[in-house]
Amino acid sequence: MKTNTFILIISAYSLLLGLPAIFAPALALDYFGGTPGNMNEHSSVNFIGGYQLAIGFLGFMTYRSTDKSIRRSWLLAIAFLTAFAIMVYFFNTNVRHMPPTKTIYFDMTAWAIMALASLYFWKKEK
Repeated sequence: MKTNTFILIISAYSLLLGLPAIFAPALALDYFGGTPGNMNEHSSVNFIGGYQLAIGFLGFMTYRSTDKSIRRSWLLAIAFLTAFAIMVYFFNTNVRHMPPTKTIYFDMTAWAIMALASLYFWKKEK
């Protein structure tokens, strides 16, 4: 797989995660085990959705870029943010005893692959 293809896939994935959080936050909350009527959770999901949309948009800009330093920076940011999200999720489920989502194993596997692949393509871009 080429680096550009990977960047495009991750950008599309970010947009697919962000759009429901912005336009259908109750569904996103229900999926992640939240309370759809809770305005604090609603606000948090909207914030996370906006963040995901920004990451997806920046990915599309990176996809079009020919500057290796921009591409490397975006790939390293994706690797770091995804690895940090995995650590936070494991902390919340194991230390704070937050109930896991229905698809925790699929989500964690996909995120781990995304973080490792980002590091692979980051190194490949040298």
